[in-house]
Amino acid sequence: MSKGSLRRYVPFVLFFFMFAYVIYGLVKIQVIEQLEHRGLLNELLGRSALNKGLRGTIYSADGVKLAWSERVPMLVLKSYSANDEKKLLKYIDDSQLAILKNNGSVEINWEQAFVLQSMGYTVVPTEKRRSYGFLYHIVGSVNKDGEGISGLEYVYNEILKGKVSVAYGIKSPGGGYEKGIIDMPGENGLDLQTTINFKLQKYSYDLLSELATPSVIIVSDVRTGDIIAMASYPAPEIDLNSLEPISWDKLLNDPLKPLLNRAISNVYPPGSTFKVITAVAEMLYGHVSSIFCGGVYKYRDSKGRVTGTFKDWLITGHGAVDLKKALRVSCNVYFYNAALEVGIEKLVEVSKAFHIGEKTGIELPGEARGTLPTPEWKLENIGEKWYPGDTLHFGIGQGFLSLTPLQVIYLYNTIANRGVFTKPRLLFSEEIQTKEIKLNLSEEKWDILIRGLEEVTTIRGSAANAGTASKSFQGFPITVAGKTGTAQVYNQEPHAWFVGFAPSRNPKYSVVVLIENGGSGGVNAAPVARKIFDFMYENGFFKEGNNEKK
Repeated sequence: MSKGSLRRYVPFVLFFFMFAYVIYGLVKIQVIEQLEHRGLLNELLGRSALNKGLRGTIYSADGVKLAWSERVPMLVLKSYSANDEKKLLKYIDDSQLAILKNNGSVEINWEQAFVLQSMGYTVVPTEKRRSYGFLYHIVGSVNKDGEGISGLEYVYNEILKGKVSVAYGIKSPGGGYEKGIIDMPGENGLDLQTTINFKLQKYSYDLLSELATPSVIIVSDVRTGDIIAMASYPAPEIDLNSLEPISWDKLLNDPLKPLLNRAISNVYPPGSTFKVITAVAEMLYGHVSSIFCGGVYKYRDSKGRVTGTFKDWLITGHGAVDLKKALRVSCNVYFYNAALEVGIEKLVEVSKAFHIGEKTGIELPGEARGTLPTPEWKLENIGEKWYPGDTLHFGIGQGFLSLTPLQVIYLYNTIANRGVFTKPRLLFSEEIQTKEIKLNLSEEKWDILIRGLEEVTTIRGSAANAGTASKSFQGFPITVAGKTGTAQVYNQEPHAWFVGFAPSRNPKYSVVVLIENGGSGGVNAAPVARKIFDFMYENGFFKEGNNEKK
C-alpha cells in the first residue's frame, strides 16, 4: 500500500478514536459514575425547607379558645417605592400599607395574597398567634419568633410550640418543580385545657371595667384549688402577640400598669380579712372571752400609763363583743386585745402554719411572696426594734404586713377546708396538691370561726351589731362565709376587700374582690362579690349537692 493510500485512512482513524473517546466519556458519566454525578446535580438543584407545626391551642374549661394559632398570608416587601405604593393601594387598605411601610411585612387575606402573588410580590404563609387582651395576665403572649414570653405561653412553651420537620424537593434545571423526596409536615404542639370558665372570666373583667379603677377578682374551687376566674384590671386592650415595639412602649409607660397582674404580682395590706389569723391564735393560745368595745383602745405600759390610743372603725363602739361578733362586726378593739394577749411570736407561728409569707405555687411567672413581718425582719429591714404598736397593727392586718389577693383567697380556702391547704391549679392536667396545716385546731373551734364568718353576711341590724357584708348578701339563697376589709394606706383612700366561700358548711367556691383605694370593703367590694355569686348561682355552679341555706 502506498503512502498516499495510508494518508487517506488517517482522518478516519482519528475520527474513530475521537468518537470512541466521546462514547467512553458518556458511558463513564452516565453509567460508571452515574450515582456520583446524580448526587452533585441534586445538590445543585435540590431545595430544602423547615416545616414547623402550629402552636397548640389553649382552651377554657368550657371549651372556648383562649389562645390559638392559624396560618395567614404575609405580604413581604424588602424595598419600598412610590410605584409599589401606587400598585398596592388598589388591593390593600391604608392601615395595611402603613404597617407594611413600618415593618416590611403585613398580614393580608388569602384573596389579596392570590392577586399580589400573581403580580410578582412575595407572600409568605406565616403562623399567627391570637388571644384576647383581657386574658393576658393568665394566657400571656409570644414574641415574633413564636416563643412564649409571659403567662401560660411562657410556662408551657415547650409543650405548646410546634415541632420542626424537613421538606426536601428537586427542581428541574429550568426551575420548575420536579418531585419531592421528603415532605413531612411539622407536628403541631400539644393543646392545653385550663380551669378558667370563659363566661365567668369575661363577666368578672367586665365588672371591673365598670369600676374603672385598678382592681382584682379571683374565683376558685376550694376543693381542688382550681382557678375558675382571675381578672386583673386594667389589662391590655389589644392582643399582645408579636406586638410591635411602639405599642409595647406605650403599655410599659402607661401609669395604670396594664401589664401588671395585680392578682399575683402586687401586694397590699390585707386589713380586716387577716383577723381570722388573730382569731385562730386567740383560740389556740389566748383566753377567749368577751370584752366591751367603746370605740377606742388605750394601750398602757407596765406602770399603767396610757402611751397609745388606737381607734375602732366605729368610733361609738360595738358594746359587748365575743369572738364571733368581733368577726361579724370587724371590731378592731377586740383584735387589739387578742393580738397583745397572744403576742407576736404566736401570731407569726399561726401565720406561717397557714403559709402566709410563702408563694402559693401557682404555675405563672411573677408571683410575689408578700411580707410576713417579724421582730427580726423589722430590725433587719427597718433598723428598729419591734414595738407593741406593731403587734396591734399586725393583729388587724395592717402595719408592715402585705399579701397578694391570691394569698388571701387561698388563706380562706384553707379555712373552708378546715385546715387543708390546696395549691392553686390552672390546668386540669396538673396534679391536685394538698397539705394539712400544722395546728391542733378542734372541729369546735373551726365551727366558731366559720360561724363568725357566716354572721358577716347574714346578721342584719345597726352598725354596732350587723355583719359588715349583710346588706350586700341579703336574699342570697346560699349561705356565704366571708370577711370584709378596709385596709388603710398612708395618704390615700383605703383598699376595699371582700373574701368569702359558699356554701359555708359544704364549701365549693370562693371569691375575693380587691379594689385599690376603693374605700370601705363592706360598701364597695362586697356588692361586687355578691354579683359574682349571683352569676355563679344563676349559671348552675351550685346545682349539685346540698347548697340551700340552713
